[in-house]
Amino acid sequence: MFLKADIEIEHNDPDLVVKSIKPDIDVKDKFNVKMYSEENKIKLVVESKDITGLLAGVNSYLRLIRAVTDTGGN
Repeated sequence: MFLKADIEIEHNDPDLVVKSIKPDIDVKDKFNVKMYSEENKIKLVVESKDITGLLAGVNSYLRLIRAVTDTGGN
């Protein structure tokens, strides 16, 4: 059984954010990540077998999204 988090973040240029972070998505040790843009939103889906992996994935990708946004990706 997998735990799953679906997150939507409104953003002016979600394609830029997704493109910036996409290379990091292939790491699949503790969790699986899918990220894509739709209209004016970044969609993030994190899945893990346990809560520790789920929290690690959510926190990691939210930090990456924030870093891209804070450095002019917004």
